[in-house]
Amino acid sequence: MNPVRPNSLLAMLKETEEPMLFKHLHHFDGERNTVLQRAGLPTEHVYFPLSGMISFLTVMRDGEAIETSAVGYDNGAGFNTALSGRNSNCQLIVQIAMRSLRIDKQAFCRAYGESGALRHMVHMSNELLIEQVQQTAACHALHSAEQRLARWLLQSHDYAGEEVLDLTQDFVSEMLGVRRTTVSLIATTLQEEGLIHYRRGHVKVLDRQGLENRTCECYAVVTQRRNGLVVKPIAVPPS
Repeated sequence: MNPVRPNSLLAMLKETEEPMLFKHLHHFDGERNTVLQRAGLPTEHVYFPLSGMISFLTVMRDGEAIETSAVGYDNGAGFNTALSGRNSNCQLIVQIAMRSLRIDKQAFCRAYGESGALRHMVHMSNELLIEQVQQTAACHALHSAEQRLARWLLQSHDYAGEEVLDLTQDFVSEMLGVRRTTVSLIATTLQEEGLIHYRRGHVKVLDRQGLENRTCECYAVVTQRRNGLVVKPIAVPPS
């Protein structure tokens, strides 16, 4: 499984000052395609990935789904519906085998109610997620399938922390909202140019710079915002 890294959101909090949160966090591993949250059902857990990737999928009535955002060690999942008590309008799925820390909904809500620092952390999470959703929407509308695939591979590579990604063409086509044949043609081109190697559901990134040259501006925009996240502990003034 992928190498574990500190979760950027949790790194914003002082563990000694957030006992209600940290004492209820438990390790959870998920293999690719593990469904963490089904659309239309209540949220049971909040997740903080340490490795791997969680996709937020919008599911249509006919069962078709498309990725609208994704998070890894830089964010989390399940905050808002855990707090609101509303059923989730999206499906959360493990896109790349994941190690995480998770907390049940009730414990998270109690910790949120007692901690200004935790509330600020959730606001930061939402800001980053909204920015990514906006950029992804623009990318789907304005940029070519090749640019979007390159962006998606780079993002997956960042979150995985490994050279080889366990990804099938069927899964990638669903995430990008394009035909499987389109993914196959683009992957073949990228392989012929020496940027990736694809074989039996495994993608190896051979030339990151080459992929960055083939993608659109969206990858750089989202990455710069993610890397600019303040990870030093939050200092909340007394009320």
